[in-house]
Formats: sequence, structure tokens, C-alpha cells
Amino acid sequence: MGSVNAAVSARSAEEGKTAARARTRGGRMNEGEFRLIRDYDSRLLEKEQVSADVWHLTFECPEIAAAARPGNFVLVKTAAGSAPLLRRPLGILGADPAKGTVEMLFRVVGQGTALLSRAAPGATFSVRGPVGGQFGPFGHEKIWAVAGTLGVAPLLFLRRELNGFGHLFLGVGNASWRSFAEWVRSRAPEMVLYSDDGSIGRKGFSIAGLEGQDLSGVSLVCCGPNPMMKALYERYGSQCDDIQVSLERRMGCGMGGCFGCVVDTATGRRRVCIDGPVFQAREVKWDELHL
Repeated sequence: MGSVNAAVSARSAEEGKTAARARTRGGRMNEGEFRLIRDYDSRLLEKEQVSADVWHLTFECPEIAAAARPGNFVLVKTAAGSAPLLRRPLGILGADPAKGTVEMLFRVVGQGTALLSRAAPGATFSVRGPVGGQFGPFGHEKIWAVAGTLGVAPLLFLRRELNGFGHLFLGVGNASWRSFAEWVRSRAPEMVLYSDDGSIGRKGFSIAGLEGQDLSGVSLVCCGPNPMMKALYERYGSQCDDIQVSLERRMGCGMGGCFGCVVDTATGRRRVCIDGPVFQAREVKWDELHL
């Protein structure tokens, strides 16, 4: 187990002195750790169209690349003016401190993400981050992952840190996600695909991959639609004592000030943006969570 947690925390140790000082405008990492959250002018280096409405972008931002952890996200200002007013929260797909680059994966769902998808390499955006906590530490050596569509992004970041998962189960809706699924498989060959209608991969939801598995010595990481994660915990929470979920919530400021992303947990009301987005599944009051 030590080797797994060491892999995830290696960069944390290198930045420990900086993180300890960053308490004035800090974002939560793991217990007792803080970091400064700043805005950086970040240049778009590369863009890749993964599917009809899913895009993979690579930004040049050495400061965020050096500090990012699996589970963190960034807040991107997609326009110079006031429309859209709010920044777009995007999960971090990967970070390369040596190259100073940060990768993001997103689906076009509104004005802000549409503007991002149309940006040309060389464009500069204001990127704030990294924000939020990270996956880990883990209770077991075996790490398995369960994802729903774009929820795979932070899990692929974690996979890179761990050099692979024991299993990665990905769920999508139907065959319209084929090119996306192939893109994921090129980065995670161990991925097992499920689709709601069975048109690609196996029929069913991604949590079906856990059926019949011995989870007593496994740590599960999960990101995707909240109903999927709720179902996972209700079905397998009694079999697995370490289920870490990255919650999805609509965000306003993304900095903890507006309390727009609050969820009820066993320890009180918590903000997904800075107290999360990663929580132990057993801490979340799933029946009180707006799904």
C-alpha cells in the first residue's frame, strides 16, 4: 500500500514548503494541506476533437502544471467580456510539470464551453487553479476505477500517476460515444466498456463491472453522474471500505464564497468546490443530494 500512496504523493512532498505557506487564499488538497489559488494567463497549445461535442485541450501553464493533483480542477474564463460571466469548472485530465502543460477534457454544453471549442491554438485564457482536493490516500494497494462518460478525465490523471488501474469500467449512453470510448481506450487499454443500450461494449451501467468481484482489498475511485455514484455506494458500500467519489455540482464562484455547490455530509454541509470534489462515499448523505 505504501508504494501506491507514495506514487500519488510524490509531487506533494516536493511542494510541501510552498503549500504550507499558501494559507491566505488557499484551496483544499488533503487534510492539513493548502495551496494558493491564482489566475494565470495560459496559452492554448493544442486542441483535439475527440467526438462530435467532446474536446481535448492542452494549455501552457507551468504554475498549475507543477501544483495539480488527480482530482483537482481549474476555472477557465472563456471570454474577455462579461458573457458568460462565470468561469467554467473543468476537471484536469493531466499535467506535465516538465513541459509546463495542463490538459482538459470537456463536452460542449453551453456558451462557455462552445467558446472554448472554437478557440484556436495560440489563444490566451485566464485559468484559475488548481482548485479542490485530490484522490487518496488509499486504504488498499489495489485501485479500481468506475467512470461515467466525461467523469473519466480525473481518473485518467490518477491512472498516469499510478501507472495503471487494476480495472477501469467506463459507462456511456450508446454508439454515439464510440469515438470517445476508443480515445479513452488508447490511453487506458484495461478499460472495459458498458453502454446503456448495449450498442457498444457490454450492455448495462459501468458499476456492473463490480458484480461478483471481491472488493475487500480494493480501493474504488469513481467519477460520473451523481445517480451512478449513489447506486455504486448503495450496492457495494458494504463490500468495500474505501470508495472515493468525485461529486458533480453546478458551481457559481468555484472558490467557496457563494455556497452554491453545498452538499450534506456526515460532518455537516460541505462545499464541493474547495472541501471536495473528492469525498469518501460513506460521508455523503446520498438521499439528501439533489441528483
